Amino acid sequence: MEKVAALVLTAGASRRMGTPKALLPWGQTTVIQHLLDQIRLAGFTETLLVTGAHHDVIQKALAVEGVEISLHPSWELGMGSTISRGVQEVEERFSNIDAILILLVDQPRITHGYLRRVLEAHQSQPDVIIASDYGDFAGAPALFPRNFWEGLKRIPPTQGARKLIASYRDKCVILDPGGAIVDIDTPEAYKKALSVYLSNQTKNVNE
Repeated sequence: MEKVAALVLTAGASRRMGTPKALLPWGQTTVIQHLLDQIRLAGFTETLLVTGAHHDVIQKALAVEGVEISLHPSWELGMGSTISRGVQEVEERFSNIDAILILLVDQPRITHGYLRRVLEAHQSQPDVIIASDYGDFAGAPALFPRNFWEGLKRIPPTQGARKLIASYRDKCVILDPGGAIVDIDTPEAYKKALSVYLSNQTKNVNE
């Protein structure tokens, strides 16, 4: 069985939102707590959270056992810098890891069911990237076997992993996440995503 670590990126300043996205209310909890719960329910036992601009308040607010937190002091350089730091930290902190699943904190509609699909795809094809379909490109949640880690560490500081994934399309499986890929970069986007989530929760309770 391949061993996979979850790497959650939450280093940004959330300037468009005006407040840390990780700590926004989400149902009975917060965005970050909800995402970490989904990761745990999917079966992950090794999780690393990379923080930056709001490290202190996020660290103080979390109440999840088995989650390690790493402050990226150069978070302002960009997402590529945060990815590189996170991969290095996973290598140093966890032993015998075969792959890394990179997740973004501002995608709270990701479910443990979808994360299990990603893991199942990886167990079937352990040597390829497993990424999520955005329509025009593929991105996070995205799982990278160890042979792609050096490429992740060399991503330009201001870029994400999108171009790296695109450069390996012949070694990549793209999964359809359904309606789970919803970024909450602005207050309007957050309110809309939360409304859909709460509506679905109410529907599930009534069925």
